[in-house]
Amino acid sequence: MPMKQPRLSVVTVTYNAESCVEKTILSVLNQTYANVEYLIIDGGSKDGTMDIVNRYKDRIHYIVSEKDRGIFDGMNKGIFAAQGDYVIMMNADDTFHDNKVLEDVAAFIAEHPDSDVVFGNANEEREYGFFVTKPDLASISKKMSISHQALFVKTDLLKQKPFVVEHRYAADFEQISAFYLDGRQFSYIDRTIADIVLSDGTTFNNHIASVNELYDIREARGENIRKERRSMICRKKTVRFMKTCLPSFVSKPLFRLVAKFYKTL
Repeated sequence: MPMKQPRLSVVTVTYNAESCVEKTILSVLNQTYANVEYLIIDGGSKDGTMDIVNRYKDRIHYIVSEKDRGIFDGMNKGIFAAQGDYVIMMNADDTFHDNKVLEDVAAFIAEHPDSDVVFGNANEEREYGFFVTKPDLASISKKMSISHQALFVKTDLLKQKPFVVEHRYAADFEQISAFYLDGRQFSYIDRTIADIVLSDGTTFNNHIASVNELYDIREARGENIRKERRSMICRKKTVRFMKTCLPSFVSKPLFRLVAKFYKTL
């Protein structure tokens, strides 16, 4: 039986995000779908982030600002405070692709009520260009092949298995791949969910450490990843070197071309 008007919880985790948090807030508040719960979890910002958040406090259902153990700890706080049927994480500096995203996703969920995870496409802004990427579910046990800003996960499932905060960079991969390996129901909606910025942030600025952590997770699951890890780290270091040493008028066109064949550089 179709689900009527599923309640969608949107969680935004912030820390010193005064330059970008307002666009994220407005992208949530301007959604045409009404049955939305919005939660903002701030890590104790020292700038004007909370001044901006408080401008909209009458339209935000839950706000907390306190020191945390990092972004995934903040996300867990949002998960356990959420009361909707599904949760999506929308980071500060990222936005919904347009104002009808949640309306369309809610309609999709209503027709696919057995879905544990609903996922769609993301429009990624990288330092060398914009790319609409479609998720690759077949690869989700190997890499983070679905953007978590384009993922809606049943709230009860998230509360059963929150993020492992000891993973500083790849906790989202560990969690979503575990859902997949456990046989949870994933449903794809062919729609662009989010516009996300991938030219800054924790993972971007710690890319090698992030890749190593992902391989540590896979190795702990019993996979033989030694050769693959060496090859990937070598490629990442080469790309980093080229980004650092080549002038942007050379590197950007080059990486735009290469990105047609390799999503992540």
